[in-house]
Amino acid sequence: MFKAVLYIFLFLVFGELIVYLLHIPIAGNLVGMITIFIALKLKVIKLKDVKPASDQFIKYMVLFFVPYGVGLMTLHDILKIHWLAIVVSTIISTVLTLYITGLILQKFRKDA
Repeated sequence: MFKAVLYIFLFLVFGELIVYLLHIPIAGNLVGMITIFIALKLKVIKLKDVKPASDQFIKYMVLFFVPYGVGLMTLHDILKIHWLAIVVSTIISTVLTLYITGLILQKFRKDA
């Protein structure tokens, strides 16, 4: 389990380092996630090496959203003013994400 957490955090730090050094306008954790994905696909690291920690992180993922929920409560006045734009953009982005995910899934299924 320690090895799995170490791998995940090393890739997180690596992603943050890449963003810092190259001044890329992307979140470092996203770059780290992409690099760990590439490392897994290229078999640089094995899935069994990161699976124990990733399973635990996914199991407790809902806890990572608690601070954001609390933060939203402090912005009640702003949300009250802009609720329609927030709801519409949330619906559009959700539908768009589902559609693109479906297209990608169909493409990969045809190739497999």
